[in-house]
Amino acid sequence: MKQKFKTKLTLSAALSAALTFVGCNIFNPTEDVRVSSNDAEALTYEGYMHFQKSEYSEAREYFEKAIKADSAYSEAWYGRAKAVLNMQPSLNLFQLISYAKKEEGQNAVSKFMSMPEEEAKGIKSGVDSVLFYLDPFIQLDTTGRTDKRVQFGNFSNSYAILQMTKLALTVRTASIDLQNLFSTDPNTGTMSVNWSDLSPSALGEATKETFNAMAAMAETLKSNPEATTTILRDYVPGSEMLSDTALVLATEVLADQIINVAKVVDDSDIDRGDVFLLFGNHMDDDGDGCIDEEVFDGADNDGDGEVDEDVRANNTMVPEIDFIHHSPGQIQKVLSTEDYQLVDIDGDGIMGEEDSKEYEFEIPGSNDRKAQDNHLFKFANTLSWSAAFVYGNPELSTDIQRQRIELKELIRKDKDINNIQYPLAMRKAMIGGCWNNYDEARFLQWFEGRK
Repeated sequence: MKQKFKTKLTLSAALSAALTFVGCNIFNPTEDVRVSSNDAEALTYEGYMHFQKSEYSEAREYFEKAIKADSAYSEAWYGRAKAVLNMQPSLNLFQLISYAKKEEGQNAVSKFMSMPEEEAKGIKSGVDSVLFYLDPFIQLDTTGRTDKRVQFGNFSNSYAILQMTKLALTVRTASIDLQNLFSTDPNTGTMSVNWSDLSPSALGEATKETFNAMAAMAETLKSNPEATTTILRDYVPGSEMLSDTALVLATEVLADQIINVAKVVDDSDIDRGDVFLLFGNHMDDDGDGCIDEEVFDGADNDGDGEVDEDVRANNTMVPEIDFIHHSPGQIQKVLSTEDYQLVDIDGDGIMGEEDSKEYEFEIPGSNDRKAQDNHLFKFANTLSWSAAFVYGNPELSTDIQRQRIELKELIRKDKDINNIQYPLAMRKAMIGGCWNNYDEARFLQWFEGRK
């Protein structure tokens, strides 16, 4: 209990000291602006004078004039963002952090879930307004196009809070509580996302917005993990059990995973996003006949040219924890858990521990797999794909991969056992892969549980 109190106090003190999110000192200006005539510096000074009088609309006008006079003048960009922040009646960053915590009771939810709809809309609108002005400033700063007097690192904590708030209110529309979206495993020192909750079938129209918010949040965490991880302790259940060092490492791995998945979703048709987000559902989600064939490692594990599609459950993966010799995010080994004893991953009729090739990598060592760019499971060596795909040669395989994805999509959507459009023989000819391992009985089982 004492340690928990210390953590909360440290977070509060850090935010107060670094950002002083109260009164006229929000975003804490440098206070060394000197008066000059008709230039960005003088205009910015006038803006801060109005800001200190709580005349935020007038302050914003001066900051915008200063930006027009000198687009590299960072204090003007910063000033405009804090003026817009103070113009939002619903935004108090300390309060936003408290909203992320679950309320007391048996069926506890966060305040983000229990607040009235109008209040949620007001907060989200305010966050969007501030981000509208912060995002172009961050883009300029991170590409070296400002004077660097104020930098993204100076306010990455507050930006992380805004992004986490936007994410919480975006997934709220799909009845998802942010507190249930993330989890922590103190035994492995890892954090994870319940990706299945974020499938397009669950999020609907909010899919793109959700993943855009997640990607922006992840980029923020990655840019300054030592500063922003304190925010995660309030948003991610179980993270208080990790040391500061472990939390930083876990944050960097989680951020990379979120960025990778968000890019895949952004590049894909909304409907096909399920292929990459339905983790461990014991079904063939991409139409190649293989079931939960890949692990979430940013690599191609079955040799079909796609990465992290139709991924098996997270609890089968044992991550590397020796970060001296291994990069964060690498997989040490994959387990045949009790939940997977009756899952025939490659469709050959053998399951679980009896079919070790479904769980063993062709190259055992994670560093060796990375060095040789070969992350295939042993069962992938037995697969024969219908097209002449060359593993590890994207120039040769781009057109083939595109064609195979189109064919897999046709098969993935062929779900009605009473009206089969693509019989087993056609699937073997169109795709090959795991379909080559099926007999007619296992083929009919493939349709079970599909809608």
